[in-house]
Amino acid sequence: MNTVRLESRFNAADGLTPVLAAEIAKRASQYESRLSIELGGKAIRIESLISVLSMELRRGLKLSIIGEGEDAQAAAESLRDLLEEGA
Repeated sequence: MNTVRLESRFNAADGLTPVLAAEIAKRASQYESRLSIELGGKAIRIESLISVLSMELRRGLKLSIIGEGEDAQAAAESLRDLLEEGA
């Protein structure tokens, strides 16, 4: 199994809105790999909109994206791009 860890920074000007949380969950579901976001030493697996909304993401926050699976690199990069763009 492939494991990828990417460092990133959350850059959404409005913070974690329900629309952005839904996009994060949707993007994660497009890949076979399991994705997690690690904040302050605690990894939260992205399984649903609720799991994403439970994260305390604020603009400028440093985080790690962890992907596990065959397409982990592509999945983690896609999620990193979304978090950094904040779109």
